[in-house]
Amino acid sequence: MKKNSHSSVILVVLINLIFVCIAQGFYTLMLLEIKDVTISLLFFLPLIIVSVNLILWLSKFRIKFSWHLISAYIGYFCSVFVFYFIHYINIDKSSYDDFPPGEAYWDLFLYVCINTALQLTILFSLTVVIFLLYKGSSYVINGKYGDTKKQ
Repeated sequence: MKKNSHSSVILVVLINLIFVCIAQGFYTLMLLEIKDVTISLLFFLPLIIVSVNLILWLSKFRIKFSWHLISAYIGYFCSVFVFYFIHYINIDKSSYDDFPPGEAYWDLFLYVCINTALQLTILFSLTVVIFLLYKGSSYVINGKYGDTKKQ
């Protein structure tokens, strides 16, 4: 790997970490206000991740498509810790007075696991769609589309 592309990979990973963690913070704060999870809120973070990586892919950071995907998933898994930490700080133990100690944190852990699994499923599905679009566009750009030469 060239030094220029190595620095591009590092920049893409850092940009993903920063933007995805900030988006996860906004997502978490929205959930704290709304108190109701809808399907549109589950699509919020995966759509942010895909849009950031599409912008990066179309910009000057010409690295392999797989590196964009790897950096997106690294950013996502780091943002899960932001999601858990914000919820951990804002947990209301008074609503768990009738339950055993630690029940509030166990519920939070399960909530984060379920929410993460759903968002990861959505992100994986979007990744497959984006990969198919990427392969289709590279197929058209490289001139293989419509090539009628017989071998």
